[in-house]
Amino acid sequence: MTPQEVRRELAALADPQYRAFTQKLVPGAPVAYGVRTPALRAMAKKILKAQPLLWLKEAGTPQSYEETLLRAFVLGGVKLPLEEKLPLVTKFLPLLDNWAVCDGFCSSFRPKEPELPALWAYLVPLFADPREYYARFAAVMFLSHFVLPGYAERGLALLETMEQPQYYAQMGAAWAVCECFVKFPALTFPLLRRKTLPAFTQNKAIQKIRESYRVSREDKEALLACKK
Repeated sequence: MTPQEVRRELAALADPQYRAFTQKLVPGAPVAYGVRTPALRAMAKKILKAQPLLWLKEAGTPQSYEETLLRAFVLGGVKLPLEEKLPLVTKFLPLLDNWAVCDGFCSSFRPKEPELPALWAYLVPLFADPREYYARFAAVMFLSHFVLPGYAERGLALLETMEQPQYYAQMGAAWAVCECFVKFPALTFPLLRRKTLPAFTQNKAIQKIRESYRVSREDKEALLACKK
């Protein structure tokens, strides 16, 4: 699909009401069409079955939120050796300017177990990156693919060092702490008891944990003492 063909298909799928809804949900994003995520994923699947690398090379700079999200789905899903994929990820990261593209990109990855160490090594420096969506990318990639034995404790240690003041970076960190607590409460409780996270991150993480159906009532009550 050429860029022109992509835009024609997006225009055909456009929903003005959904466009207005998305603009409120993703403030500041250049929402041009109002195409629902399942339709964008279906477009990405068609590209992935054809010539995704050629498409990524020739697609040019995305002109809208929908084009950027489509690029994220294709790049996340393209089957390449990790050492060849990561340079493409690095080129894409500057396009992350909202939570929806960031999180959609993260969810599109399907790393195989042998790839996890190298992917983790790539992510580690991003936890300290001052750019809002680079840091969120690290946190959301962690919660999406690395809340596992051998990685959860290391990820929590990195989350504890995150001091980025931006809203979406802190929300990503809070979400990651919540996922860690659900799966590894014994590892996560000490972090929350230390109260070393920024107050917003700490309290949002506790709120998310207390809203979870996967956490016991006793743990939810005990977490109240951890609020800042």
